[in-house]
Amino acid sequence: MKKILKATGLFSLFYYALIISYAGIQTTFSVFWLFSGTIFIGLSGLPKRILGWIKYPMSILGAVFLFQEYKFLSMARSKPEPGADYVIILGAQVKGRRPSRSLLRRIEAGAAYLRDNPQTRVIASGGKGKDEEITEAECIRNTLIEMGISENRILMEAASVSTWENLQFSMNIGGDDKAYVIVTNGFHLYRAVKTAGMIGMSQVSGMAAKSEPVLLLNYYVREFFAYIAYRRRRI
Repeated sequence: MKKILKATGLFSLFYYALIISYAGIQTTFSVFWLFSGTIFIGLSGLPKRILGWIKYPMSILGAVFLFQEYKFLSMARSKPEPGADYVIILGAQVKGRRPSRSLLRRIEAGAAYLRDNPQTRVIASGGKGKDEEITEAECIRNTLIEMGISENRILMEAASVSTWENLQFSMNIGGDDKAYVIVTNGFHLYRAVKTAGMIGMSQVSGMAAKSEPVLLLNYYVREFFAYIAYRRRRI
């Protein structure tokens, strides 16, 4: 077990260095890898007797983590239902007036669905965050128009600040009896579709946008903790 803990710690520290070299030291959740790497290496130095006490709780937590990640990955591989009434593109960070890489990939995925389903309309969803010059909804709309999507197909929901609000406010626009496709990055899709069901969307499917390959592990691990926090707030 000592070798496993040490190897996990070294991998975490290596991945932290990779993240900050690729995307910068302020990358969301990157400090988790620095912290966990330090913890795992510290645990590897404990006496075997103490490690024996914590081995089973750690194994249970690991199994829970892997099971939940499996559900995230399964949802990310699902295909959207064709012919939906509305596509909802969930907002993400806007850099000034331009979409971040994550948001751009969501918009690209949404635009592809709209080209394949010419009767479907789109709801651009997302309010204005700190350091953003325009709302996420406006950024989505502007980028869709640049991609050749007709402006008369685009509706805007520009007040939301969370996934729950994204979907609740979008459903208020489209109605609870319509068919929706939710577009977001694959790691986030499970939580988004579950939220849609909880607020009363009876016909909903998901479409996963791609994510940055280097940051993919970071995103999926972060989503595990985000989903736990989300569940606690809903209980």
